[in-house]
Amino acid sequence: MSATIHTLSAFEDSGFSLMALLKGTDAENVEQADISSIAYSVYDLSSTGSSTDTGTLTVASVIFDSLQTDSRWSTDAVGYNFRWDVPASIVADGAKSYRIEIAFTPASGEVFHAVFEVTTTNLYRS
Repeated sequence: MSATIHTLSAFEDSGFSLMALLKGTDAENVEQADISSIAYSVYDLSSTGSSTDTGTLTVASVIFDSLQTDSRWSTDAVGYNFRWDVPASIVADGAKSYRIEIAFTPASGEVFHAVFEVTTTNLYRS
């Protein structure tokens, strides 16, 4: 996987989806059986880059064995094989930038990462 930082925006106190097309070191699309665990860390880039949250994701819930091309995916016609529907509590504050780093531990081989930077927009009602 190349060292790409995916950027997006979201409203504060709102859920959103992180999506990517993940490929293994063999350049093949990653499938559920290829990944043994997934961990994430969230950092507040608006302050000193302090950690605000960590956790793990269930492989079967976020990795797809076939590529998905629903209306949430607008990058290309190929599709994605990773989607995490991020809970609103992860980006509770508006007018901030967050970095979400996701570490994928494969069944064999070296750990690889997907990195997302999310800029949040204030809501008057929050």
